[in-house]
Amino acid sequence: MPKKETKKTTAASRIDARPTVKKPKDIVAGLSSASRVVAIETSLRQQKGTLPQIDREKQASALALRGNAKRFHGLKIPLRWFPWWRWRTPCSDKFGYMSSAATRKATKLPFDAATIALVEQLGDFMADATRGPGAASTIPAGFTYFGQFVDHDITLDVDSKLDVEQDATTIPNMRSPAVDLDAVYGQGPAVDAFLYQFPASGPPTAVRLLIGTNQNFGVGGPGGGDGTGPMNVQLNSDLPRAPTTNTALLGDPRNDENLIVSQLHHMMLKFHNKVIDGLVAAGFAGDIFVEAKRLVTHHYQWAVVHDFLRRICGQTAVDAAMASVTAAPGSAFAMPVEFSVAAYRFGHSMIREEYWLNAELRTKPMSDVFAFIRSPLLPVFSNWVVDFNAFFETGFNVAVFNNAHQIDSVLAPALDLLPGFSGMMAILAKRNLIRGMALGLPSGQGMAAQFGVAPLTAAELKQGLPAGEAALLDASGGLLLQKTPLWYYVLREAMVRGGGNQLGPVGARIVAETFVRMLKRDSDSYLNAAAPFTPTLNSAVPGDFTVADLANFSGVTVP
Repeated sequence: MPKKETKKTTAASRIDARPTVKKPKDIVAGLSSASRVVAIETSLRQQKGTLPQIDREKQASALALRGNAKRFHGLKIPLRWFPWWRWRTPCSDKFGYMSSAATRKATKLPFDAATIALVEQLGDFMADATRGPGAASTIPAGFTYFGQFVDHDITLDVDSKLDVEQDATTIPNMRSPAVDLDAVYGQGPAVDAFLYQFPASGPPTAVRLLIGTNQNFGVGGPGGGDGTGPMNVQLNSDLPRAPTTNTALLGDPRNDENLIVSQLHHMMLKFHNKVIDGLVAAGFAGDIFVEAKRLVTHHYQWAVVHDFLRRICGQTAVDAAMASVTAAPGSAFAMPVEFSVAAYRFGHSMIREEYWLNAELRTKPMSDVFAFIRSPLLPVFSNWVVDFNAFFETGFNVAVFNNAHQIDSVLAPALDLLPGFSGMMAILAKRNLIRGMALGLPSGQGMAAQFGVAPLTAAELKQGLPAGEAALLDASGGLLLQKTPLWYYVLREAMVRGGGNQLGPVGARIVAETFVRMLKRDSDSYLNAAAPFTPTLNSAVPGDFTVADLANFSGVTVP
């Protein structure tokens, strides 16, 4: 067991170390080159009436990426910050549509001031904190953040707009549209060497991923209580970070946005390294890194399909997608905005108000899950290392198990308490709804018709809603009942037809078919392996591999 630090701290200060909440001006003043930042802010205020909205957003985004803000979602980042081939046609991946042009034209909401005002009111109802967070689902809470991790592996939109209509086919997708873990591996050890640890001895191809170190603030992680044994001081349970700035060294910086997804990314680093260790011990004669990456990626893809999608979409929808979707390896693909802007945003409603993080910290609010992944609280405190036995069904005991909130149209009030944000819950809901309008998404009823699925009735759409929200759906001649925004429709469908425990038929089909198409067109995916792939790594059920198995194999579920 690592030796504890000798500095004197009270148990309360070690366990519940909490930052002083700073006002925005104080945060700016604490940044490097503060005078430049202040000058930029002053310039933005002066130019507010003259700069186009998109330019103001891009300049503001540059500030949001600095210091301890760590804001990534919804930022407008200049495309020239990225390599040219990621965004210039025909070299770049793009977003696109799953629905037909005729379906969109017939069923989309008009992009006008009156309708925008209507959906903004709907966003306010979705973000009404007085409704509470909603009931718990049967889905382990870890899948909220596993879903976020997977999203960061396949999509990144930095150029869509909210103030004008836009064709999705003109928007670059800045991630590879493949379930290939490029957010973990980057461009590989030859190009992104800063992500890797090269062997000083032994097989030269046994290249591991770098692991970060923790600040010693006492015991954390798994164990304790009625768990697997006494808790330990976790000193190798953080992401690798740059000296002085503590910037995480990652293939995608969004995976350091909150503590849980950051710890999940760390779990993936250890997963790769454990596979490397196993191949070295077995005397594997080929390229160890290549084989390890293949095994890691294929087992991860298997878990996405057979565990994550099965829970979120249902086995029937997954089987139907496997049978119906045809996509030759290397075939053209555009990430459908029906998926990225609507159906896959189901996870926003699954966020809990608080989480049981480990037996030492116990229940902590969502605001701490964000605060404890920001300077000056980095590297991650050893007592804040997450016990993933409380997030996935690993087979180990915990005092409290976290289940995600139901998939429904109620967003967690905790979103309004995140550090550096104000009114985030309403902002998120409104942006999701307006972005769908700006991109000309079909209504939920339109997608149901295209799929040949019976649409939700007006009574179903209003089932269980507060009177004010139901009245809003009836307003303007029932416009939102006839052309229900796709994101809202998918959430209501999950509640009404999935009991809040999985997506309904429209949402499930969008999500399942998108993933299956990505996997079938990827010549390196497990679906295109030379021989039919069956998981071989240690698991609870031989021949299967779940996210819980991944956590256990990586070693993060034992003290």
